[in-house]
Amino acid sequence: TNIVIPPSDLGITLEQLARRFQKFAASQLGLHYDLHIVRTMFAALGTTKFIILEGISGTGKTSLPYALGKFFKRDVTICSVQPSWRERSEMLGYFNEFTKKFNETEFLRSLYEATYRQDNNIIILDEMNLARIEYYFADFLSIMEMPMHNEWKIEVTRTPDNMNPLKLENGKLLITQNIWFIGTANNDDSTFTITDKVYDRAISITLNDKGESVDAEYTEAVSMPFANLEKLYELALSNYPISKTALAKFEKLDEFVSNKFRIGFGNRIMKQIRSFVANYVACGGTEVEALDFMFSSKVLKKFTTLNLAFMHNELNDLSSELDKLFGKGAFWQSQKVIADYLKIN
Repeated sequence: TNIVIPPSDLGITLEQLARRFQKFAASQLGLHYDLHIVRTMFAALGTTKFIILEGISGTGKTSLPYALGKFFKRDVTICSVQPSWRERSEMLGYFNEFTKKFNETEFLRSLYEATYRQDNNIIILDEMNLARIEYYFADFLSIMEMPMHNEWKIEVTRTPDNMNPLKLENGKLLITQNIWFIGTANNDDSTFTITDKVYDRAISITLNDKGESVDAEYTEAVSMPFANLEKLYELALSNYPISKTALAKFEKLDEFVSNKFRIGFGNRIMKQIRSFVANYVACGGTEVEALDFMFSSKVLKKFTTLNLAFMHNELNDLSSELDKLFGKGAFWQSQKVIADYLKIN
């Protein structure tokens, strides 16, 4: 799978990549996404290997990663999560003692194939919260905590290696960095609540409404091996580090939230924030917008565990504090979430 890069794709920046994807999706697939959502998605890809897309039916949760796959000239794998899934073998397959054969799944096939490829691979876990994510996805949540990527190994089988395919060592498969897991989640009565443990490791993007129609001239997909995309994200970190003033304001906000609501952000969230903000700015967005997204999706999400009906004063105070720190209405995503919380009585 050696990828030949056309000269036109060689010097492309993250900002150009985001704009080109928006035009590609509109002109070739008839899918319209706001630039803000596109930037958020590309910034998330550079921050984590695990993204959750939430929202009501019909907002394009599955079509967004599908379109990304087409954009990177590599079809996505769609795995439909079943309500019966309790543990990893449902996803990864299992060795059948009776037939002495390994029953493999499409999910495992995609993981395995990606280890031979140089391009960008997306696996969609459709309707991810029909079962408990932390049950069947536990091994993946654990390896994502490991700082050394050569430790990202998943046990696939316990059969001896002479019976196993080439890439398995001691029955374990190394999960390569050119794979992203994108889960879609509906929040309704048939689904499980997504826990903090899952949210903390992922970037979660809520798709509320269809994007405005974009009139776009016919735009080609991109030839971008994973190594080149990775380089763009490394450049973003060094070129657009989060500013000291923004960090100082964010720390004030952290203090405010932990005093009023007893909710704090740990080191993991701060690490994600540094990475996400740099990527988002490299995609052509602003630092404040990126911080607003991370605050609303990482911190305000945790508020659902509080008794919000009795916290109207505190929520109003938080709304004013955001305006005071970052400018009136600057944190529009967070203000929208707070306004929704204020409707709870």
